[in-house]
Amino acid sequence: MKVKTILNVVGITALLTCGAGAGLFNYVHQRDSSALKTKVPQFSKNNPALENAQKFAALAKQKIHIFSYDHLKLTGWLTLAQPNFGTILIVHGFGVDHHSLDKIGAVFNQLGYNVLQPDNRAAGQSAGHYLSYGFQEKYDVQSWLQYLQTRSELAQNFYLFGASMGAATVLESLALDLPATLQGVIADSSYTDAFAISEYTISRQFNLPTHLITQILSFWSKIIVHGSYREASPLNSVAQAAIPLLFICGLKDTTVPPAMSKKLYAAALQPKFIEYFPKGEHIRSIEADPRRYYQVIQQFLQFCQKQD
Repeated sequence: MKVKTILNVVGITALLTCGAGAGLFNYVHQRDSSALKTKVPQFSKNNPALENAQKFAALAKQKIHIFSYDHLKLTGWLTLAQPNFGTILIVHGFGVDHHSLDKIGAVFNQLGYNVLQPDNRAAGQSAGHYLSYGFQEKYDVQSWLQYLQTRSELAQNFYLFGASMGAATVLESLALDLPATLQGVIADSSYTDAFAISEYTISRQFNLPTHLITQILSFWSKIIVHGSYREASPLNSVAQAAIPLLFICGLKDTTVPPAMSKKLYAAALQPKFIEYFPKGEHIRSIEADPRRYYQVIQQFLQFCQKQD
């Protein structure tokens, strides 16, 4: 009788855990999720990076639609530059849309590069219900690059830029078959893998059993978006990608710890670079030091051009 009771309790507990896990997954991964609860630092209104973002946002743009590998309608905006030295695909992060990186688009536009800014799946004007820490989004990066190859009027040397989850996404995409004309990748504030950043975030925000909760979330991630947290791994991808990589790391970042960028850099193949911004917070090194950020991007692009 006792054995039967114990088994019933275990069964009920498992069902409750699974049900709660599905709800927790929905909260974390749903469109417009605020699960990270990142505190946005305040900068003066005359910050050059923010002023340039406003000017860039006002430039003429082509609105573009493509379909993902799983038939979601994705939307992006292409800003053409004159002269036209290349094309940058900019991938935004968690719980925002493409406008969050207008400040980055402005940098590349000023340097003479076309800028393509998609809304990620489950963000902005793109379709989809769930984000996936880069596991599914990496295939969307591949699809956008394939689209750019059809635009013969664009310079056919491509670059990827991503911030936070977007940084993880562009790094994860390196495990896929990407165009040979991809010249370089820039990752600002990437995590090492979804499992590690989930554990860190839960530990930072709540007094809860981080490993167990992350395992439950990873289980539901595998079921719903077909990839576990271990499979969403920039760390694995950079270890097999022989393409110039630039890691940007704000040393005051509490959302994604700087140690993760350092670990990614250590694992990456050459050629690779890492730049630290002592006053940089999460994906806001550009606001902390706009001039140096511009120079870092410019120097990396110049290096990639010499490799061509």
